[in-house]
Amino acid sequence: MLLSKGEVITGVGGGICQLANLLYWMALHTPLEVIERHHHSFDPFPDSGRVLPFGSGASVFYNYVDLRFYNPTNQDFQIKVWVSDQHLKGAIYTNKEWPYSYHIEERNHKFLKENDKFFRQNEIWRKTYDKKTGKQINEERIIENFSEVKYEIPIEKLEEY
Repeated sequence: MLLSKGEVITGVGGGICQLANLLYWMALHTPLEVIERHHHSFDPFPDSGRVLPFGSGASVFYNYVDLRFYNPTNQDFQIKVWVSDQHLKGAIYTNKEWPYSYHIEERNHKFLKENDKFFRQNEIWRKTYDKKTGKQINEERIIENFSEVKYEIPIEKLEEY
């Protein structure tokens, strides 16, 4: 499946965003800084089976839209990805233990309707914790999403705007 010009179509290259989504999600759990990331221009599918918050993915499209990271630390990081029978999997390794852990959460999620179109908005926040003490040392909003939805939203989930 490809997302093109506001529609879901079939074509060569579909699914590469699944890899970009995984890489982005993994990077959010490290000190790597995301220096280029693009989200999909619309939300094509309902949440059935979705395990990550809406808008926490990344879109790539050769040679125009990319996903890039920067390592601001003096440590090495290695990204590994592989495919199981049913899933794309990944891990990030480092040459010495990193002293922090990260937790990603969604906030302020809502569906909206304007005229005859549906929209979805939310925020993605990242909390940083000290691994030794377990104390939270930072909290930051990293993504603010607003996208058109391409599927019917049950009326009880809508807010007018």
